[in-house]
Amino acid sequence: MKKTHNFFVAILLFGILLTGCDKIEPPYKEGGNNGTEELTRKVLLEDYTGHTCVNCPTAAKKGLELVDLYEGKLIMMAVHAGYFADPKAAPFDNDYRTPAGTAWDGFFGMSAAGNPIGMINRQQSQGVYTVENGDWGTGVAAVIADPANIKIGISTTYNAANRNLAISLTTTALLALEPALKIVACVVEDSIVSAQRNNDATIGGATITDYVHRHMLRENVNGTWGEELAAAGQATAGAVFTKNYSLSLNSTYNADHVSIIVFVYNALTYEILQVEEKHID
Repeated sequence: MKKTHNFFVAILLFGILLTGCDKIEPPYKEGGNNGTEELTRKVLLEDYTGHTCVNCPTAAKKGLELVDLYEGKLIMMAVHAGYFADPKAAPFDNDYRTPAGTAWDGFFGMSAAGNPIGMINRQQSQGVYTVENGDWGTGVAAVIADPANIKIGISTTYNAANRNLAISLTTTALLALEPALKIVACVVEDSIVSAQRNNDATIGGATITDYVHRHMLRENVNGTWGEELAAAGQATAGAVFTKNYSLSLNSTYNADHVSIIVFVYNALTYEILQVEEKHID
């Protein structure tokens, strides 16, 4: 009888233990004993713009409002490309175009669709990547809560004396990912004061000579399309990939306003799976 009683007690205890073990579901947590930060799938909003595009300041304002609204979950990058980014007579003689920006503009059909125009995580809708600036809010809202499947860690070391910048990237697959993956690292400069054409009276006059350009793509660290992070089927759950780069920061950049934006994308569809940004230090 005693053996039977012990058997039922053991079964009861086993059931309690089972109910006390919860499966961890996305969004994943990070931070150890003291951290409760959710690891979310961040969103990249690319704003294709130009300094002679009169409607572009309104679009930039909308993008910045969304960045503030989503508090660290939305990253914005302004890409100067196409006709409206071409250098013109002063005060529009600055050239903010980049080889990568020009290539992306042509490949994804950005300025051909009319500036201002954007992409949200480079996702396609009805066969096109472009998103009108009036649709940025709904487009971002549709994907902002998606769970993360990749974590990107960025570490930088900047030497102000010789302007050498070292960048270390650690990318972790949080679950098994079948497609081939590529990684892109970009140098972005914020708060560049330069002329801009405008037709929004709430922002300024027709020509704003001291317009503040935000989150501007300056150059790519590892090429227009980046480099392979993982071959198809190689990104198993928990797999960690590292990349290291070193460059001399262009003397025209204000280091106090420079950040590194890194994104990982599906090499077949170009959809961005995760993006991260870090100010250099």
